[in-house]
Order: sequence, then C-alpha cells, then structure tokens
Amino acid sequence: MKRGPALLPLLLALLAAPALAADPAPPVDAARARWVTEHALVPRSIDPADEDFADLMPLVRTIGKARVVQLGEATHGDGATFLAKGRLIRFLHKAMGFDVLAWEAGIADVPQMDAALRGGRPAAEAASRALYRIWNVQEVLPTLDYVRASQGTDHPIDTVGFDCRVSLPRTRAELFPRRVFDFFDRLDPALLSPKERAELTAMSVGLVPAEYYNKPGLRQYNRELPKRLIETIDRRRAELSVHASPREIDYVRQTLVSLLAMDRALGPGDKQPFADGYTRDTAMAENLLWWLKGPLKDRKVIVWAHNYHVMNDFASDAPSAAVRDPKPIRGGPMGQFLKAELGDDLYTIGFASYGGTVLDLETEKPTPVVPGPLEELLHAAGRPWLFLDLSRLPADHWLRTPWTAGFYMYEPRPAIWTRCYDSLFFIDAQKPSTPLTPRRSGP
Repeated sequence: MKRGPALLPLLLALLAAPALAADPAPPVDAARARWVTEHALVPRSIDPADEDFADLMPLVRTIGKARVVQLGEATHGDGATFLAKGRLIRFLHKAMGFDVLAWEAGIADVPQMDAALRGGRPAAEAASRALYRIWNVQEVLPTLDYVRASQGTDHPIDTVGFDCRVSLPRTRAELFPRRVFDFFDRLDPALLSPKERAELTAMSVGLVPAEYYNKPGLRQYNRELPKRLIETIDRRRAELSVHASPREIDYVRQTLVSLLAMDRALGPGDKQPFADGYTRDTAMAENLLWWLKGPLKDRKVIVWAHNYHVMNDFASDAPSAAVRDPKPIRGGPMGQFLKAELGDDLYTIGFASYGGTVLDLETEKPTPVVPGPLEELLHAAGRPWLFLDLSRLPADHWLRTPWTAGFYMYEPRPAIWTRCYDSLFFIDAQKPSTPLTPRRSGP
C-alpha cells in the first residue's frame, strides 16, 4: 500500500473524528507497563527459521476457530515485520492447519507466482512474477521458500491474490489479456475481434492509479466489452465446461469483474480516483470474499496486507456501545467489509513498532520510526517482541479508549485500536527491508 493522495485525507478524517481530536491517551506508568508484561505473549524470536513453536502455542486458543487470519504492516518497508509474519505463517500452517496465503497483489498476477513455487523455481524469481516491488525483498524470501518447500508435503500452501489492480506491467500488457483471449478462443475464436482484443488490452494497461493522478482526463475504454464477456460466461457456461474446469471458468469471470471494479474505483478520469466512495479496498474485499465463499470455502486462509487494509473498523467515540450499525463505512478499509461478512471467522493482527528504522519507499533510504503513546507503553514493558490479544479485554478496560499510535505509516493518530485489530504484534526495534534490486518509481 502506498500513501495515496485520496486515501490519506479519508483515513485521517475518520480516525481523527471530533471525539478523538484531542489526545486522551494516559501517560505511561509502571502499573500499566506491568499489566502489559503480565498479559502479553512474549515471542522467543521473529526468525522464520525458528520452528520450535512452544512460545507461540497459546495462540492456538487465542485465534481459536477463525478461518481467516490477517497480518498487517505499518509500512511496506518494515523488514522486521516481514520476518515476524514469516514465522507466524509457518506456525499457522504447521500448528493450526492454514494452507492458503492470500497476498495484496493482483488477482490476475499471483497465479504466475503460485505456478513458479509449485514448479520449484527460486523464491526471488517467483516473487518477481506477481508481487509489487515492495515485497521483492530479502525478508520475504524465507516465506516464499517455505511455501515452495510445502509443495513436496501432504499439506501444500496455495497462494492467491485479491488486489483489483493488476500488479505488474507485463501482466497488464500481455499475460492477463492473453489468458482471457485463450479462454474465449476455446469457445469461439471469432468471439473477440482484433479491435476488441486491442481495446481490452488498453483497458488492462491503463487502469493504474498513479496515471490517473499524474495525467487526469477522460479514459475512453470499451467498458461494455468485459461486461459482454461476463455475460457470455453466464449464458454459455455449459459450452465452456467442455473446454475449461469450473474453477477456471469462475476465475476468469472474477478477473473480469475485478477489472471492472478497478475501473469503477478509478472513475472516468476527469476527477480524483475513488471520488464516488467506491475504492480499491471495496474491490479487494469483494475479490477476497469471492475466494473465501467460492474456491477457498473450506480452506483456512492467511492474508498478507497493510495495516490499513486489514482494519476491522474505524475509530469510534462509543467503545462500550451495545449496538452498532454493522454496515461498513462506504470507502472504508477492506477488513471492515470482511468483518461484517465473516464475524468471528476473522482474526486480525496489526503490527506496531517503537523505534528503529524502515525503508522509505520514496527516498529508498532508512527513515526513523515515530512512536506514539501506545508504542511508548509497550516499549516500557522491556521486551523486544510482544503479542497482545485485544479481543477479550473487559468492556471498561483502559485499552478500549482512544490511544495515539502509528499503525498507519508511523504517523501517530488517535483511535480506539481495539476496534481496529483483534491483537497487536509489537516489535520494539524495527529494521528496514532489503530490496533484491534497486527500486524505480511505482509500487
């Protein structure tokens, strides 16, 4: 997740609502630091290679029967967080039976990475086929190595993507359009004219948020074409089933739905993207729910995304309210839509840090973490890592009040974080991620 011009004002407006404008966080005191020490789980390490999970076994009860666990990150340059997520993924797979890793990456891209890992290709090569450059880093490779190694076991890990944005230029220009064309050519090679093939490719290539911000203006796409292709799938499914599996038919249909969702979110181009309230997060939630209710309906899924995207809710000034409107805020984070649909089947872990540095994706240099009062409290507990479950706190607990914290880009803001996350994973000293290759502009 990059800091988008349209997203930041929305986030800050919702997090810093009038009731939360003043910072009401209590000062760090010894009693509260002691409470944290007494109630938090203390991981032994964040090394993905550490597969002695005795320290993490209490999480089996904490996470319980949830079939979806979301793992956030404060920025996309948090190397230590990536390592911690890698160890949690191994634990969730080996100790709790999770066997799908869903990435904040294109629904049209990740099959290339999944195929590479199944085929035993190097982790770095697999990452380059689907993941944004932010995750083409050394600290992610152990996780991909583990996913690849799992393919030789009786419990392999599948990888899927849920982003409506096609992640990589080659997928936008070649791989996604070609897959659509090959799919429909099996039904009728004359179904798509050369002009229509060029139009679909142009739409795939053009739906990039940065281009809409940098070059505003109406986009004249043939938006009726993907709609017609979806209608063709629905009307001629029996004929298509002769040439493709039910899963492939459903998948191609959803990639076209996702393409239209990205177009809807970005808008016609003559005004700011996401102006009508339908956002990339809304579309990502729709894609992930499609996976969870369809191809993955009997599977246990781990979600890798930014802290913002996985938030269960926005802040509220009524933490003890007995009844709340369950309808997600239009334009809210992906996790809010998921929570409304999945309830207790969803468990969300936000990540926070007190100090150290992260990789600034704009300057490509380390930048210091800025802590808020919540991180200062956790730091005072005197542990390098903490896992603190928030979901079972009493209604009147002091953590169920507004606290200022830097879960979003290490820019401390006040919120009732117990509404946003079921637990937090605290890393006292953050470390920057290590790119595999020099970065260029883009995600």
